[in-house]
Amino acid sequence: MKKVWLFFFVISFLIASCNKISDKPVSEKLSTDELSKAIKSDTLFADFYEEIRKEVDDMSDIKKATYNDVTYRRLFQYVKFLQDTTYWNPLYEKWNEEWEREYGVYLPKADSVINYWKKYLDENSLDKYVKVELAKIDKEYYSYSYDIRDVDLGFRLTPLQGAIEQIVFTYGYQAKIHEDSKYYEKHRCRSTTPFFTPTIRYWEVDYSDRKLFSGHTVETFLRDYNLYIDVTHIRKDGINISTNDYNIPEEVSDYLKFGENDDIMQDYYKEKIIKELINKDYLRCWEYYEKQADVLKEKKDKLCFDFLKEL
Repeated sequence: MKKVWLFFFVISFLIASCNKISDKPVSEKLSTDELSKAIKSDTLFADFYEEIRKEVDDMSDIKKATYNDVTYRRLFQYVKFLQDTTYWNPLYEKWNEEWEREYGVYLPKADSVINYWKKYLDENSLDKYVKVELAKIDKEYYSYSYDIRDVDLGFRLTPLQGAIEQIVFTYGYQAKIHEDSKYYEKHRCRSTTPFFTPTIRYWEVDYSDRKLFSGHTVETFLRDYNLYIDVTHIRKDGINISTNDYNIPEEVSDYLKFGENDDIMQDYYKEKIIKELINKDYLRCWEYYEKQADVLKEKKDKLCFDFLKEL
């Protein structure tokens, strides 16, 4: 019996609190007195009112008229519903189980696609024709001072299956400790002079990298940085061979470039592979949650639901 009375007391208290919040349309500003009463009834109303005013003041008159029935009291109650963790948390747990059953199987399938293309790349890598490695860091200084003028990188090019007539490769680097990466800033190197034996050829360092390389020898640079070299094009026996001919799906290429070594972004790029190459109807877990939640949010109060979508 005590529980019943307690229940009715709580309900009565909530109704009384809500009644102190104005039923004026949110398109109109509250008076100081109305705002004071609302805040006293629920301190969370202060932040709510501030955010609503920022959004609503910028709305067109047509939109304000469309949502004229959205009042402060009605919208505040709706927002409280959206923030009710005791209601939503069990649902998210349920939806997570549903998502795992329906969509969780696709991440291993993405791994299979990635492994297929990695094997393909290994088997068709241009590295089997030529080896490229950093061999020299040459520095030139101004004659009148010790300031650096130019820095050239010397790469040793070693043909592995006979003469190479032309070569294009890129390089990028990443600090081993702090990971202040410039790996994505690929630098392109091109040589059109044939080579039959190991030879060193030089390329000028970009101005933005000059200071970094000038402070290193080859040994200290490779000690502190991972150097990534990708051979992208060669001409051998009169035939052009290019990685552009591999037709690797863009989503797989993005994963190998940006996602494979990034624990945070791995699943993001895998899900792009799933969406584009395996199942176009695939939903990420948050998309599935949002889809399920929107049904309940709209059912609770369609006008408030539509109004918040407009903001």
